[in-house]
Amino acid sequence: MTTIKEVAQHAKVSVATVSRAINGNGYVKRETRDKIDAAIKKLNYQPNEVARTLNMKKSKVLGLLLPDMSNPFFTIVARGVEDKAMERGYYIMIGNGAMDETKELNYLSMFQMNQCSGMIASQLSTAKAFQTLQAFQTPYILIDRVTEGDACIEADHTKGGTLQANTILRGHASNVLLLHQDLTFTSFCARFTAAQDVLQQANVHVETEDEAVLDVEKFEYYIRDRRIDSVICSNDVMAFKVMKWLHSLGKVVPDDVQVIGYDDIPFAEMFVPSLTTVRQPAYELGQRAAEQLIDQLEGRTSKLASKLDVTVIHRQSTRRSQK
Repeated sequence: MTTIKEVAQHAKVSVATVSRAINGNGYVKRETRDKIDAAIKKLNYQPNEVARTLNMKKSKVLGLLLPDMSNPFFTIVARGVEDKAMERGYYIMIGNGAMDETKELNYLSMFQMNQCSGMIASQLSTAKAFQTLQAFQTPYILIDRVTEGDACIEADHTKGGTLQANTILRGHASNVLLLHQDLTFTSFCARFTAAQDVLQQANVHVETEDEAVLDVEKFEYYIRDRRIDSVICSNDVMAFKVMKWLHSLGKVVPDDVQVIGYDDIPFAEMFVPSLTTVRQPAYELGQRAAEQLIDQLEGRTSKLASKLDVTVIHRQSTRRSQK
């Protein structure tokens, strides 16, 4: 009796691709589907109808794995995913990976055990976690983690970093502290590199530091000894911490030191002074990710990368040029 593995070998595709084509579970290119159909006919393959029936009972649940639910940016992303999913007749199961490999692997396994039709993930902490996601052979969409050939929704972080740098330059920046998170992530690397390039071209002094190792003592060194007058942060939560440290050091924002964040979470407008920041369309990121994943599940589209625009929101934490 011919097996599905033999069909896959004859068609020169994976077993998972043959399964998707037979069960209608996910997108398969027309050219590939034709090769599989030809192999089935030639080899006289007869699918196991009991297993096929079970496979076709699709779950209407999507798994959503986020890196930090304490950051309001990701709660807004989650709301966008949920709203679009429910609009399309799906529900979501949320996991907070907390940038911890063990938690991420546990959530991915839970999604699999609960037969989630597809998964949405952002900033998995290790290559092992990402490889596990791929190994499940379940359709997935990535948010802000670009991998060639994978479906991804992201903001234009190169533009975002450029906007951050140009904004503080308009406030007459001379000595800049450019903070960053893990630069192995494409989103952090793109905005950091863009900001650094703009600042270097403007011939201002730039100090760079990883936010993960920055504490108040080290920050005081930068302010007192390196005479930092401007701080670029990788997100709004870090910007709030920086402004608190500046207050404890007796520095006035933005007169002594100007600060710019990234994300434009709701608290940015309510903080005193209010935070100048780059606005990512968090809700739309979530909506687009859910919509693209569901389209993929229903065979409506192929894997595509999408990039959304960002804008700078001027508030009280940066100086405005009088020129």
